[in-house]
Amino acid sequence: MTLRRLATRVLLALLAAAALASLGLAPPSSFDQWAIWAALVGTFLAVCWATVTARRPGATAAPFLGAAAAGLLAAPLALAAGVHAPAVALAVLAPTVALPLAALRVVPQRPPSRLLTCADAAVVGTGAGCAVTAVAGTAAAQTAAAIAAGTVVLAGTWVLFEITTGDDRRRVLWLVLGAAATTLGGMLQFAAENSLPMGPVATVVATSAVSLPFPLAVTVALVAPRRADVRVVIRGATVLIVMLALSTAVYEGVAAVWELVVGTRPGKGVPALLAATIAAGYQPVRQRVEASMDEMLFGRSADPVETLTRLGTDLTAGAPPPLWLHTLRSTLGVPGIALRQDGTAVATAGTMDDGHTTRTALRAGAEDVGDLVVCLPPGHLRLPRAATAVLDLVAAPLAQALHAARLSEQLRVSRGRVVTALEEERRRMRRDLHDGLGPALTGIAYTTDAAANLIATDPEHAVRTLRGLRADIGDAITEIRRIVYGLRPRAIDELGLVDAVRQRIAPLRAADGRPLTVTVDAPQRLPPLPAAVEVAAYRVAVEAVTNIARHSDGTTATLTLNLPHPALLRLTVTDTGHCTTPWTPGVGIQSMHERVEEIGGTLTLRPTPEGATLTADLPLTLPT
Repeated sequence: MTLRRLATRVLLALLAAAALASLGLAPPSSFDQWAIWAALVGTFLAVCWATVTARRPGATAAPFLGAAAAGLLAAPLALAAGVHAPAVALAVLAPTVALPLAALRVVPQRPPSRLLTCADAAVVGTGAGCAVTAVAGTAAAQTAAAIAAGTVVLAGTWVLFEITTGDDRRRVLWLVLGAAATTLGGMLQFAAENSLPMGPVATVVATSAVSLPFPLAVTVALVAPRRADVRVVIRGATVLIVMLALSTAVYEGVAAVWELVVGTRPGKGVPALLAATIAAGYQPVRQRVEASMDEMLFGRSADPVETLTRLGTDLTAGAPPPLWLHTLRSTLGVPGIALRQDGTAVATAGTMDDGHTTRTALRAGAEDVGDLVVCLPPGHLRLPRAATAVLDLVAAPLAQALHAARLSEQLRVSRGRVVTALEEERRRMRRDLHDGLGPALTGIAYTTDAAANLIATDPEHAVRTLRGLRADIGDAITEIRRIVYGLRPRAIDELGLVDAVRQRIAPLRAADGRPLTVTVDAPQRLPPLPAAVEVAAYRVAVEAVTNIARHSDGTTATLTLNLPHPALLRLTVTDTGHCTTPWTPGVGIQSMHERVEEIGGTLTLRPTPEGATLTADLPLTLPT
């Protein structure tokens, strides 16, 4: 704390103590009871100034807040010293000039604005006018000057509200709340003074209490504007006041009409019935008032087209699901929103802990892909009509996006399985080469050395060794062929894809031993196919027909190969029999899926009680 700030605090503390002491040592006359108000409010302003300088030392509003406190505390002392006119001037200038200037500087870095500069000048001018009229004692002029000063402060606050955003606007809203509370308190005090007997001291104390909300709001705006959401506070207070006013107006209006028509005030039973009617309509009217306040404070009602546009931007940009929900939540103005699949939340925005919820089913075609769960605002049992329209409109694109995300995840998992299968195949080849062909070639090498050493000393033994070597070479060739044929069936190169399939499935028999008749429908001559496509088509066709032979009770099947368009080979295998065991896809089905997905194709299997149809679409342009 700087020495200057410490000295200012000590000075204000001494002024507050002296002002309060002067009230006891030299009590003001009945015409100067305002001195009590000045001492009480000035002390409160001194506390506010101390709080602001402790929490926000560099606040530009602090000097004006301190000047307002010093002016009000100095007024009772000047009055006690017998200097009446300066005392009145100080008591008027503090709340009409210093305090409004502090309020118009609650924003840390006030945007440059000519209107704000004019507002500052107008505050000084109207405040000076109030002081002059107060010293002169002209009642009509005092009223006019006070109205002008209030109008200027209101206009300055409005300008500040319009040119600020975010936290700065929240600070300005605290000012609005403080001014509204002070105004409402003044109105209630005026009504109480006209209805209840109040002495001068009680009136001054009440006036002091009514004067405190505005400087308190200035302090909160400077020190802790986010301690509570001022918009929620304003919304709740405004809705309460409006509903009280409406209920009173309806009751009194109906009673007045009744008295006008009947000639007497409503008797027994009518007030109770009227109160019940007001209670029945209270909640619907309250919701409409809340909706209007929400639109003014939190933004206009949810616009379905705008929401769909913003959501479409997120989906097009490939944003993750939490960002979709953040867009929806900010548009709907709800506490929380969640995306659920199979009862598990996959993404959440906001909080879902409190309040009622509403659920919207997300469907992509005939498939149920999840639910959109919205947490309702406090006090609401259902969403507003506009918000419901928004959810109905965005449900379809959200369902499609969620379905696409699920398919992408399945594709990622499938590719992982393909990579694993490929690595397993490489491991098998390595094992076959290392454990089978490697030792055979090593043995051939050693046998060759032995034959070379025996040629000179034992030619007959060398001949026998070479003959054994020939047998070993034959075994090595057989092993090489086995490995090669495991990679690509020989029949494909020798006969072509269609005849290779025919050759492989010809010996198959049905489960009961009867011959299996397979009708192969294919073009007489297929165009040149990529090697990977030929192998995949061969393996899938053979595996599919083999499954029919193992598990179906039918004896006929159809295998079709065609090209729906030049970049796609379609393989279809149809079984006309009944499945003898429950349909449980196993290793064979999984292997067919992996082979097709490895080259970027799709495999569809449609089992029915009358048989099954397998369709494999194999692209002729392979992914890189």
